[in-house]
Amino acid sequence: MNAFVDPYEFTALTNTTLNMEELHGSASVWDKDTPTKSKPIEQKPMFHEWATVQPGLICLARKKKTAVFRQYVAAETAVPVIVCAACLPKDNENDYFFAGVARSKSVRTADDGIGPSVDEFFTVSIGGMTTMLNTSGGTIFPGDLIEWGFTTPKTSHQMRARSTPRRFCVNVASVSSPKIIGRCLSFAKNGETFDLLLKM
Repeated sequence: MNAFVDPYEFTALTNTTLNMEELHGSASVWDKDTPTKSKPIEQKPMFHEWATVQPGLICLARKKKTAVFRQYVAAETAVPVIVCAACLPKDNENDYFFAGVARSKSVRTADDGIGPSVDEFFTVSIGGMTTMLNTSGGTIFPGDLIEWGFTTPKTSHQMRARSTPRRFCVNVASVSSPKIIGRCLSFAKNGETFDLLLKM
């Protein structure tokens, strides 16, 4: 399926920084005994960093957004998605749904005021087998159910580097999770690639 990065989502980001409590959610264990939970640990990235797509990244789309793109021609042949979780608090996960896994890349450059110089469109997989990076912070085994998420329990609490905005991650899911995207087919430690059979 064809897709493009939704620029409206970048302008709609109300937070320019996130603290630990917002990053891990209001029900997180970090709220109880962490004295620095209100210290900013993430900043809003530049648009070209936020909109860059690489193969294997999880793509999400906002629920109930058809009214915005009713007059937008590009949305007639492609789905508007986002691939970056920067400055999105965990409590907002219910506003999005899984739209696929990126198959091709769309590397954006800094805006020079003239206009885009690269193709904004890319393709996403919505079924079948795909290769992804294990960003869960732990080990994934064959047969594990995999879900998407804004963050993992082991996300670093240090100030994130400006050159690496936070992306959507994968986690091992329970059978009752509403965010399951598929089933793992290979073994992978944290940071290694694995094969995933996407749920149709």
